[in-house]
Amino acid sequence: MSNFECYLREIAEDIRNPDDPNNIRDFQTVKSYVLRILRLQDPYFNIIFQKDILFGSLAHKVRIYNDDEADVLMELRFPAYNLIKQVEDIKRPGFMFLDFSQACCDTMIANHLANNKGRILSQSKLRRWIDSIFTNALYNYGNVVHGIYEDYQLKYVWRGAAYTIQAVSHLRTFSIDFVPAVKIVCQTAGTWHAIPKSSNIAGHMHRYTFMISNVDAELQHVARCGRKLKDVLRLLQAFRISKNLPKLRCTHFVNLAIWLSTRMGYQTLYYMSVSDLFLQMLYELCEAFYEGHLPYIWNCQMNLLGNFKEMEILQYHNELLDAYTTLDSYPSQPALSYARCLSHFE
Repeated sequence: MSNFECYLREIAEDIRNPDDPNNIRDFQTVKSYVLRILRLQDPYFNIIFQKDILFGSLAHKVRIYNDDEADVLMELRFPAYNLIKQVEDIKRPGFMFLDFSQACCDTMIANHLANNKGRILSQSKLRRWIDSIFTNALYNYGNVVHGIYEDYQLKYVWRGAAYTIQAVSHLRTFSIDFVPAVKIVCQTAGTWHAIPKSSNIAGHMHRYTFMISNVDAELQHVARCGRKLKDVLRLLQAFRISKNLPKLRCTHFVNLAIWLSTRMGYQTLYYMSVSDLFLQMLYELCEAFYEGHLPYIWNCQMNLLGNFKEMEILQYHNELLDAYTTLDSYPSQPALSYARCLSHFE
């Protein structure tokens, strides 16, 4: 076993989020409280909200030591959701519209959430509606939650596709990103959702675009690859912070890992060393930025690097390639020091 392999294993263990049971319990308490008052605030939300689904780094159990964020899908199951038609956006590969013309069963959809002509669900109208529910719920039912040791004050902000609740106490601060997920039926089996996602292409129709998601399948894919992949996912998150690559997110790494598992096989990834798998993932990232394209696992037409500017693509590629060239030489260096290896992850 090389020094590089030993060091990576040690670093992956050191940067692991401790997942203190009390911290997890406080997260669950805040999450449950927020979802409860949302249902109390709006009768229609109470009808269509079915369940919450954990996703992201906490769901995959790959959080690192300074990660105090959680991601939660809010499953919205509209009446006649099985009749919602998914229409591909020809101008924006990978994006789609949700056509409610056959599933428009009530006035809420027709008058408040969809456009009047085509019954296409509007993500901007959906956002304004949910935003008002969060704002009014905290105002009407209170923004203080009792934790294990002390109270948390809840602060709310909308950012992108997420409705973020920040829980602040004297001892700890953490945040939860709540993301709406419209329940849909796809041709393939499984639980599928449509998540609001705007494209960067000009035109008013970007206010109606969604992307598909299958969180359950994603979690299963990663779990089948074993513990070493989870170590690598932690290392990559620490690596991107160390190299100041903030637009690289856990979702990019997970998506890349799933593509790798489908190409090489789960068993291959399962038995790879941490160092070999880490270098392979880093190489794949270099290739993705060289091509300017990282296909989304659930719709290969969608480019997960689509929100990067051209100069950012070049900058990220150069940074990744320089790091890969250096790190790829480490397995053959018997005198490699721990400090030199750690410098890429702190």
